[in-house]
Amino acid sequence: MSGFRSLGDDEVVEFQCKSSDKGLEATVVTGPSGTECRGSHRRPMSKKRFRKIRCYNCGEFANHLAAKCSMGPQPKRCHYCKSEDHLIADCPQRPEK
Repeated sequence: MSGFRSLGDDEVVEFQCKSSDKGLEATVVTGPSGTECRGSHRRPMSKKRFRKIRCYNCGEFANHLAAKCSMGPQPKRCHYCKSEDHLIADCPQRPEK
């Protein structure tokens, strides 16, 4: 089980460790004689979810920030209707809450 975070109850392991700024860390963890570790079944490993964030440059919800935006610097504009005449707080097309 590669990438496990916790060992199973009473699981026997062999490990190598190294010293780091966090103290001693186990770097290679295996079962006896190099077999794979079972790992804990209490919490299944979740896949990392990428949260969509709004780029303040292009206004799109994407996985990039303004500093990494492929569109280059853009003029300030409303992120709702894309008009350069006003910003989103003053957008006449935006539905009221």
